Amino acid sequence: MTPLESTIALYEENDIDFQQLLTWHLCHGIVVCDHDSFSMCYFSDSESPETPCLFEHSDTLFVTICTGNMRRLLSEFYSQFEYVAFSRDFKNSPRIRVWDYKKTFNRVK
Repeated sequence: MTPLESTIALYEENDIDFQQLLTWHLCHGIVVCDHDSFSMCYFSDSESPETPCLFEHSDTLFVTICTGNMRRLLSEFYSQFEYVAFSRDFKNSPRIRVWDYKKTFNRVK
């Protein structure tokens, strides 16, 4: 199963409208998809990471979902953000985490 296929299955399993979320990210955020990764992200500020903002006002990459090779996603935007933010809603941990971008990149293999 490809990362995109597993993402679609995860959203369907949790009764979330994947098409609507994908369309929003295509219009307002970032979608990265290839043979070994799929991710949807948006620009935000570390003071309010769950609120999207324009790139020029952002210091944080909020990762809505990332399946497969996370290092590939993070390498694409390595020098553009100070922080990476995410939550783990699918793992019953909805708390928003905001981590230093470079330290996170170095942890991810």
